[in-house]
Amino acid sequence: MAIPGEPAHARDTLVRALHARLRRFTMSQDVEAVLDADATRQATRLHRALPRPDRDPEAVRLLHHLYRARALACLLQDDEAASEREQLIVDALVRFMERAGWPDEPVADTGLDVEQLTAAAHRVEALTEDAARAVTAAVEDAGATARACAACEEARDAAPRAMPHLRAGPLQLWGLVLRLRFERTGDVTDLHSCVAKLREALALAGPGHPYRRAVLSTLGVALRVRYEHSGELADLEAAVRHCRSAADWSDTKAGEARSSDGAETTAGHHHNLGLALRLRYKRLGEHDDLTQALHRHRTAVARSNAATDGFAIFQLGLANALGEALDDARTILPSAQEVSRARSERVAALAAATAHAGNPETAALTQAARASALVSANAASPTEYVTAARELRHALDALPEGNPLLAKCRLQLGRVLIKRSVEERDHRHMPEALVLLRAAARQSTADTWVRLAAAVFRGNAAMALGSPHEAADAYALAVELLPRLARPQLALSDSEFGLASATSIASDAAACALHAGDPGKALRLLEMGRGVLLAQGVHNRGNLAELRSLDGVLADRLTALRAFFDRGEPAPHGDLRHVRAREWEELLAEIRVLLPGFWRPPQLDALLEQGSRGPVVVVNVSHYGSAAFLLTPARTGGGLRVLPLPLLTPETASSHSAVLRSALSLLADPDTDLLEHPAQQRRIRDVLAWLWDAVVSPVLDAVGPVERVWWVPTGPLAVLPLHAAQPPGRPGVLDAVISSYAPTVAVLAHARRPRRHAAAPSSALIAAVPTAPGYRHLHRAAEEARHVARLFPDGRLLLDGAAHRDALEEGLRAHPATFHFSGHGVADPVAPSAGRLLAADGPLTVADIAALDLPDAHLAYLSACATAHAGLRLPDEALHLTSAVQMAGYRHVVGTLWPVDDTESLKRVRAFYGHSRWSTDPALALHETIVTARDTHPLAPSHWAGHVHSGG
Repeated sequence: MAIPGEPAHARDTLVRALHARLRRFTMSQDVEAVLDADATRQATRLHRALPRPDRDPEAVRLLHHLYRARALACLLQDDEAASEREQLIVDALVRFMERAGWPDEPVADTGLDVEQLTAAAHRVEALTEDAARAVTAAVEDAGATARACAACEEARDAAPRAMPHLRAGPLQLWGLVLRLRFERTGDVTDLHSCVAKLREALALAGPGHPYRRAVLSTLGVALRVRYEHSGELADLEAAVRHCRSAADWSDTKAGEARSSDGAETTAGHHHNLGLALRLRYKRLGEHDDLTQALHRHRTAVARSNAATDGFAIFQLGLANALGEALDDARTILPSAQEVSRARSERVAALAAATAHAGNPETAALTQAARASALVSANAASPTEYVTAARELRHALDALPEGNPLLAKCRLQLGRVLIKRSVEERDHRHMPEALVLLRAAARQSTADTWVRLAAAVFRGNAAMALGSPHEAADAYALAVELLPRLARPQLALSDSEFGLASATSIASDAAACALHAGDPGKALRLLEMGRGVLLAQGVHNRGNLAELRSLDGVLADRLTALRAFFDRGEPAPHGDLRHVRAREWEELLAEIRVLLPGFWRPPQLDALLEQGSRGPVVVVNVSHYGSAAFLLTPARTGGGLRVLPLPLLTPETASSHSAVLRSALSLLADPDTDLLEHPAQQRRIRDVLAWLWDAVVSPVLDAVGPVERVWWVPTGPLAVLPLHAAQPPGRPGVLDAVISSYAPTVAVLAHARRPRRHAAAPSSALIAAVPTAPGYRHLHRAAEEARHVARLFPDGRLLLDGAAHRDALEEGLRAHPATFHFSGHGVADPVAPSAGRLLAADGPLTVADIAALDLPDAHLAYLSACATAHAGLRLPDEALHLTSAVQMAGYRHVVGTLWPVDDTESLKRVRAFYGHSRWSTDPALALHETIVTARDTHPLAPSHWAGHVHSGG
C-alpha cells in the first residue's frame, strides 16, 4: 500500500526499517533500537499515513508490536520516568488499536505481552542473581565451580525464546566461571567454551543492555588469557578492543547496576585494559601501550579501596606495570625523579596487595611479584634472595597440585636459587633448583612458555653443574614443546613470533646430547627443533596412501581438516580454528594408534639414508660447542660422524654475519659499481676466509675427496655463503666440490622424494615484472625473461602486467617443469613468511607459494634479490622464497643470499641456461657459472657469491 504524499516505495522502506529495529531489540535488548529519535520518526510517519488501517494489517501489527516493545524497553531502562513513559505508550497503543478496529487482538499473537514478559524477565533476573552468588563462591572455592556452572545454565535456559537477550547475563557469568576453572586446571577446552559463550552473550547484549559492559570486559579478559596460552595476536587485539569499550563506557547506573563479577567494577575494567595493553606492549614494542597501561592501572587503584572486591589484584597490577616501566625507564620514565617515584609507588602497591590478598591464587601472584621485585636488580643481597625464596615457597604451599600457577612459581623459585648460586659462587642450591625446574617443565597444565622456560633453565643449570645427561634430558623436552608454538590454529606471523623467542634451543639441545655421548639423539633433536614450520609443510604433503589403505575415513577426515587450515581462515573464524585444532590433535593421536610414526620427525636411519648420494653436512652452532654432523655414504665406511669445530661459536658467526651485512649495505646503492669500494670487497673476502678456516676446510678434510656436498647450516651460519669459502690467494670450496643447501635433512628428503609423473620438459613458466611501486626499475628483467623463453617454445611467458598473482599461480600449476622469475624479491626480516615476489598486482608471499602443491615440479630459478636469505630473527626456520618454492614441490631451486644487480643477473642467467646440463644437473650448471664469474672478478665476491642451489 502506498503512502499519500510519499514515494511509492516509502511504506515498504519504513516497514523493513521498523522490522529490523524490532529484531534488534528482541535479540539483544538494544533499547535504543526502539526508543531513539529515528525510531520515533519512522513510527510516526507510518502511523499517520494509514487513513484506513484495516487495509494494511501488516503495518498495523508491526506498530502494535513496536508499541509493546517500547513499553518493555522503558520498563527495562529502570529510570524514574519509566513507568510514566510506559503508561503513555500503552495508552497510545490502545487508542491506535481502537482506530485500527482491533481492540481485542489476542495477546498470544503478538508474543510481546508486557505482563508475561515482565514476569519472565524477573524470574531470569532472580536466577541470574543466584548464579552470580554461585560464581562468587566459586571464586573463593574451586570446589564450587560445578554448582556455579549449573546455576548459570539454569538461568540461561529460563529465558523465553521471545527474549533471547535475557540469556546474556547468565552466559557472561558462565564464561567467567569457565575461565576461572581453566586458570586452575589448565584444561583448554574450558577456555574455548568460555570464549564461545561470551561471544554469544555479546551478540545478545546490544547497546543499552544492562550486562553489555560486563560482557565486554569478561570477553576481553578471556581473550587475553587465551592469547597468553596460544599466542594468537588477533585474540590480543580483540581483548584490547573489548576491554577499552568496557573501561570507556559512561558510568551510568544501567551500565553498573547489574555488573555481576565482583572485580567487574569501574576499577576492574581499567585494570583489565591495563593488563591487555601491557601484553600488547610486550608483543609489538609500542611504548604508548605501556604508558597507557600504567595510566589504566593507576586509575583502577584510584577508584578502589580496601573494601572493593579485587583491591589486591588492582594493586598488584599497578606494581607489575611499574616494574615493566622501570625496566624501560629511559623511554617511559625519562627523569631520575620519576624513576624514584615509580620505585616508591611500586613498593607501596606491593605492600597493599600483600595486606589484602585473599584467595590462594591472589596470594601466590602477590608473593611471586614481591620475589621478582627483590631480585630484579643485577646483584641482590643474600638477604633479599632468602626473602624472595621464602615468599615463593609460601606461594607453592598455598596452591593445589595441578594449578598452572604452580609451574610459574616453581620456575621463579628455581631461577632465584640459580641466581643466588651464581652470585654466591656456591652450588649447594642448584639441586633443589633442578628439581623445581623439572617439575615446572613437566606440568602438563601449565602454559607452554612456562614449561619451555623451565626446561631451558634446567638444561643450562645442569650443564653448569657438569651433568650433560640431565641437560640433554631437559633440552629434549624443550624441543618437544617447540611445535606447540606453531599450532595449526595460529597465523604464520603468530607462529613466527613464538619461534623467534625460542631460537638456539635445538642447537643447544644437540650440543648437550653430544656431551652426553649420544650423536644420534643430537642429530634428531636438531631435526625436530629446526624448521618447525617447514616440517609442518612436509607433513601436510605426506603420502596418505598407507593411511587410506588402512582406514579411508580417517584419511578423509585428515584431508578435510588439512584443507581447512590451508585456507588460513582469519578472524572471525578464529574460534572455529581453535576447535578444529583440537580435532586435529585428537585425530593425529587416533591415526598414530594405527601408524605410530605418522607425520613425525624421521627416525635416525631415514636421516642417515640422505648421505647415500654424497656427504650431507649439518653444521651446528652452540654455546656448548659447535660441531659438524657428517652423513656420508655407508659404502665408504661412513654413516654418522661428528666433527668438532672449535673456531666456530655463536659470537664469531654472528660477528662475521654482521660484517657481511654491513659491507653489502654499503655496496647496495644501485648507482655503485660493485667492483669499486675495494675495502668492502676485502671485508667480504675476510668473511669467506674465516668460513674456510672455521668450517669448510675441516669438513672437507674429514669427508675426503668427493664431488658433491649438501650443506645444512644452523643459527647465524644460515645466512653465510659456505659454498664460496676461500682462503686468501689459494683455492677454496668452489675448487673442491659442488655445493647445495637444504634447510633441514627432512626437507632435503622431501625434495628428493619420487615423483608420480615426470612433467614435460617444455612445461615452463617464465615471468618478468620489471616495475613495482617503490622499487627501482629493472632494465634487464624483460630481456632476461625473453632469453629464457626462447628455450621453451611451448612455455608460457608473462611480462609486466600479465604477470599478476592469479596468472602466476595458474601458470605454476599448468607448467610445473620449470619456473623462472625475473623481478623484485623482498625478504621480510620481522615476518619471514611475508617475504615476497612482487607480481604485477601485488605480492606473492612465502606463505602463498608454500601453500601450492606441485608434486611434479622440477626446477625453479628465482632471479630476484635475497630469495634465499633466512633472516636474523628466525634463521633456523629458513622461511624464505627459495624454501617456499621447494615446499611447493620443486626438486631444485636457484636463489640468492643477497640483492643482485640486474645486469649481472642477466649474465648469470645466460651462463646457467647455456650450460649443457642445466636441466639434468642444475647444481653443476650453477656451480660452473659461479666459478666463471669468480675467475673473472676474483676480488669482488659480492658479484658472484650470492647465488645458491637448494635441493636435489
